[in-house]
Amino acid sequence: TSAVCVTGLAVRDTGTAFTPFGQGVILVLIQLGGLGIMSLTAALALLLGRGIGVRESNLLREVFQVPMMAEVGRMVRFIILLTLFFEAAGAVLLYQGLAGSAAASGTASVSPIWSAIFHSVSAFCNAGFSLHSDSLMRQAGNPWVMGGATTLLVLGGLGFGVFLQVFAWLQGRLGRRGEPRPRLDLHARIVLSVSAFLLVGGGVALALLEWNHALAGQPWGLKLSQAFFQSATCRTAGFNSMDLTLLSRASLFLMIVLMFIGGAPGSTAGGVKVTALAIVWANVRSVGAGLNRVRLGRWEIEPVQVNRSMLVLSSGLVVAAVSIFVLLITEDGRLLPTVFEVFSALGTVGLSLGMTAGLSVPGKILIVLLMFMGRLGPLTLAASLVGVGVEPRVRYPRGRILIG
Repeated sequence: TSAVCVTGLAVRDTGTAFTPFGQGVILVLIQLGGLGIMSLTAALALLLGRGIGVRESNLLREVFQVPMMAEVGRMVRFIILLTLFFEAAGAVLLYQGLAGSAAASGTASVSPIWSAIFHSVSAFCNAGFSLHSDSLMRQAGNPWVMGGATTLLVLGGLGFGVFLQVFAWLQGRLGRRGEPRPRLDLHARIVLSVSAFLLVGGGVALALLEWNHALAGQPWGLKLSQAFFQSATCRTAGFNSMDLTLLSRASLFLMIVLMFIGGAPGSTAGGVKVTALAIVWANVRSVGAGLNRVRLGRWEIEPVQVNRSMLVLSSGLVVAAVSIFVLLITEDGRLLPTVFEVFSALGTVGLSLGMTAGLSVPGKILIVLLMFMGRLGPLTLAASLVGVGVEPRVRYPRGRILIG
């Protein structure tokens, strides 16, 4: 379940408890979970020479953020090829660091080549599974591993629709003069800007909070690289380059917030998505300013998107609150590790403060359900909780309720 949902929470050590065959099965499940069932089904239909139905095309258009049905097939091919390219390039980068490392694979029985391939797929698919017993802590000072893993984490959390637009934008910039140059749409701009803000802001905040605490005694360059790596992995995969039990409560709370936000729609990351966060923030600003319309820059956001974003955010918080309450009953544990575990599972991140292995059967079942909910997506989760309503034809008189 954790592999298919690309979460990374596990009750056993992947590098020591599983044979190479078992690790291969986990890797295949990670790849399947990262690509998604819909894109894999569409790819199989295209390989077999079959077409994609209208209903499937409409669903894929919503997932991949493409405007025309004719572009769905091209998008699926683009996703498969781009995934393989990034994972292959990432494996080469990771191998450069792992081959020269004394702790190449975390276990003596695993070759650096296999370790590089496994961690590259796990990073790009935002799974967080590692063949190292301590995740990537022993590789914290390895620039090839840290740089390659961070790049894969960030790319995996942007979404394939954004990649397609960025490539089209680059082609236009490098094309012939005089031709109209394509521009990034609002979705791509929001994803790139908010993701960059969270990456840099989270990294700076973690560095300041842990500079003389968990990062004390390390060179300043290593402090910054670890802080930015943890900022990236909190919203995506769930690797860790430092001992999380040494972090301050403020840092752990910040990581919980980042896990709840997650990545972009159509990406391999979980969470409520950066676009929903941007729309909710714009709505708060508009309401605070006494405006009836929500704007993001020079664009006006449709009311249905505002409502969906509020629904996604509120339903995620409700599910998390109920799950925390249940786990506190079944596990009788401390509050902070329980909250951390719930948001990690719901955001398909995979970070843990050591609570996963000791969960009871009811606790494990709840975590499995949270991982499934997180992988299905916040909008699907919200729709399943409140149902799909039909606008009534009858209009009722308006009522006024005091607020605040």
